[in-house]
Amino acid sequence: MKEQSSFQFNKLWMLTRPPIGKLMISLILSLINTATALSIPLLIKQVMDTIRTGLTPSLIGGIIILFLIQMITSAVSLYLLAQVGQGVVRELRTKLWNTLIRLPVSYYDRNRSGEMVSRITNDTTIVMNLLSTEMIDFVKNILSIIVAVIILFTLDVPMTFILLAVIPIMFLLIMPLARKVHKIAREQQDHMSKLTAFLAQMLSEIRLIKAYNSEEKEFSSGVKTFQSLYSFGIKRAKIEAIISPIISAVMTAVLITIVGFGSYRVSQGLISAGELVAFVLYLFQIMVPVGSLTRFVTSFQQTKGASERIFEILEEKEEDYESGLSLQEAGTLSFDSVRFQYDDKVVLEDITFEARKGTVTAFVGPSGAGKSTIFSLIERFYEPQSGEIRLNGQRSEQINLYSWRQLFSYVQQDSPILAGTIRENLTYGLERKVADVEIIEAAKMANAHDFISAFTQGYDTMIGERGINLSGGQRQRIAIARALLRNPQFLLLDEATASLDSESEKLVQEALESIMKDRTSLVIAHRLSTIVKADQIVVIQDGKVTGVGTHHELLQHHDFYRVLVNQQFSTLS
Repeated sequence: MKEQSSFQFNKLWMLTRPPIGKLMISLILSLINTATALSIPLLIKQVMDTIRTGLTPSLIGGIIILFLIQMITSAVSLYLLAQVGQGVVRELRTKLWNTLIRLPVSYYDRNRSGEMVSRITNDTTIVMNLLSTEMIDFVKNILSIIVAVIILFTLDVPMTFILLAVIPIMFLLIMPLARKVHKIAREQQDHMSKLTAFLAQMLSEIRLIKAYNSEEKEFSSGVKTFQSLYSFGIKRAKIEAIISPIISAVMTAVLITIVGFGSYRVSQGLISAGELVAFVLYLFQIMVPVGSLTRFVTSFQQTKGASERIFEILEEKEEDYESGLSLQEAGTLSFDSVRFQYDDKVVLEDITFEARKGTVTAFVGPSGAGKSTIFSLIERFYEPQSGEIRLNGQRSEQINLYSWRQLFSYVQQDSPILAGTIRENLTYGLERKVADVEIIEAAKMANAHDFISAFTQGYDTMIGERGINLSGGQRQRIAIARALLRNPQFLLLDEATASLDSESEKLVQEALESIMKDRTSLVIAHRLSTIVKADQIVVIQDGKVTGVGTHHELLQHHDFYRVLVNQQFSTLS
């Protein structure tokens, strides 16, 4: 267990690479501060021993200088430690964010995004405290205890032995409790991350909560989570409440013993009154560091829990954006006997089709048949368990992931809109500078320019979180304009007009037909007009391809497709 803790600390140190120079300066200043603090009792001893003859100006001046040195070194050291700590937390958060943003979609299927937020905010702060302030304090306190003990031996050996006998006893009492604190702190931090996830989800879906009068239900859910955190906090408080009185009781007993035994030795003439006062002051100088060491043990156990969760994320396999061939031009996209499953559930089985350059391929089938999963595989959000996806005859895993995704634009049924301006949403993901004339042209082709121009701020209008200030049709047309600005070779349309009213649907459909020209388009369709115009239609049933052909071919030879057309599109046929 000890080796594992040391290993974890080494990994943290190598990961964050705190600035050694600032740490060393801070440590040196802390040691000067400690040395100054340790010198003061000796001066007081001198004052006590020479009080009858009077205080000299040099002695008073020495005490004042020592206090000034102590104040200055403490202030500078604390500032440097704050700089180191903030640098550590910045580095940790940068590395965590770099990993999180590059993890595959499958990771987020298994983990709640709010929990990841907690890792970046709460856990990194805990680690920061250990690697900056706590570590310096630990070294400072150890040295302070060692030097103080050496000085105590020069003052009086028997009383020093009495003091040293107590310290091991104290740690033997505290260590089992500290291990319990680690376990509780780990569970407490896990529950804190779940709370963060819960709050993020609930606040983002506040309209759903209010629409379904679920305020009381979600309030109760929140209260249960708060209660759980409260319970862990109380458990931890109980242990810390035991640790604190133990330290106080032991130290009080030591103090009484030392004062009593020391008074006896003064009465016997074995030590002077000044030496006894100095000894008692040094005793306090040891008490504070020993108390800090016990807190360090608790903090170290807490940091272990936080660092374990951080490394769990950092050790996840990221998507590989670098390796593989880079494609500039794309021709035929094909699936060859592709099989895919979520956990133990098979979603796609033996999927085979090809989409030639410049053609429209439509996918039809009942809800849950696996159509959207095909698009997720095309975007390489997931990798198939077997079979091959090819582009220009090259297997997908041989092609650079970054250049692969550059070839595609994905317009979903409920296209994501980010908080910000319309312009920022239209140009999202583009690395080149986009001229206003190009933005306006794309918006016009997407039937979006007119409603954008109607806003007071035009393209600089803030549209709120998730585009809440826009209608469904407006959001879809912005998504289409965004796809057009990307100028993709492949266009993926996942029922882009399914949830719109008839007027919005007409405008969006016109925009889609405009941008589908001269592009390879793959469409999950519910409109008969899209299906009829498609160069080929792929029928998906229960995760399998049951038919491929044109609209007329499938009407003649595919019973399910004929039923689907008659049931869902009878008003248009």
